[in-house]
Amino acid sequence: MATNDDELDREAEKVYNLWKQGVNRKAIGRRYGMSLDVVNRRLSRARKNLGEDALADMRTDTESSLDDLIRASHRNLKSAETVMERNSIIRTIADLKMRKAKLLGLEVPAKVTLEMEKAVELLHFQDESGWRD
Repeated sequence: MATNDDELDREAEKVYNLWKQGVNRKAIGRRYGMSLDVVNRRLSRARKNLGEDALADMRTDTESSLDDLIRASHRNLKSAETVMERNSIIRTIADLKMRKAKLLGLEVPAKVTLEMEKAVELLHFQDESGWRD
């Protein structure tokens, strides 16, 4: 039975590596002669084999990569020559920062943000008009 588990683990790792490279599940199934259900089970097994520590490491690696891309984008922004280039780089930076926030679980729903902005406006209005208790 251990040999079977070892074989399943190796197969799961192969499937997972292909999936990480962007190969879709159907293509993986065709390559290894597996049904879509079997491919999904192998992916699930590979993720379980990674364990919690590996997932935390992957999160840290992804965060570091995003930070590198943000820094490179800021360098590119300094050397941008046209408004179009600057706007494109600014959009890239904003997108990268949103991805980082999502990765870290800091993404705030748009509705909450809008409600907070309205509350701040109301506070400013109250301060200006002297409308206080």
